[in-house]
Amino acid sequence: MTKSQIEFPTQVDLEEKISEWAHDLRSPFNHVLGFTKMVLNGMSGPLTDQQKEDLTTAYHSALRAMSQVNNLIEIARLQRGEKDVNRTSLELQAFLDQTIAQWQKKNPGTEMPIATILTVGSPTVELDRQQAGWILSGFFSYLAAYSENTGSLTLEISEDANMLTFTLHQTGITKRGYDEMTLEMFAQICRAYIELQKGEILQSELEETEVTVQFKLPK
Repeated sequence: MTKSQIEFPTQVDLEEKISEWAHDLRSPFNHVLGFTKMVLNGMSGPLTDQQKEDLTTAYHSALRAMSQVNNLIEIARLQRGEKDVNRTSLELQAFLDQTIAQWQKKNPGTEMPIATILTVGSPTVELDRQQAGWILSGFFSYLAAYSENTGSLTLEISEDANMLTFTLHQTGITKRGYDEMTLEMFAQICRAYIELQKGEILQSELEETEVTVQFKLPK
């Protein structure tokens, strides 16, 4: 019988393995989501109201788990320095409208409205579209996680000579049972992308009925 040596990964190898494992986790979750959606759509026969409710709960739980897997992959890529900054010219209001619409589509259970206030001289700015979109979407989710869907979120953008200042202010009843792990993932990714673009987080405050996050990015 041929024997083979068991190899134990080093710390560097382990970081790569975590990313690979996270990728592999996508397959079973995609299967769960796909088959659950099929059953919910009646493709396997009629369902009772109770069965629909139970399957919908299972479906949204699988979506949440898939989101966390994707966050792990993003964190691993950032830690390995795989992300570069690619600035392009963006029409700011159109970019914000698109980012908000995409986030709301991915988070249909979140009813919190998002308003934008711009005090920027030029309608066009230089930003990395993908990374800026991730930062804003991450902070939308971060702030929404604290809200009971009773308030609203305002995004205000101002400028100075070289920087854009983003201020996100969420008001409403603050949740007590928010998902701490998911919030930590969003915070980790958002901070990493801001620092990658030579920006900085200026403020992050949680009060009884409001949350404020403020950061800067080079324009």
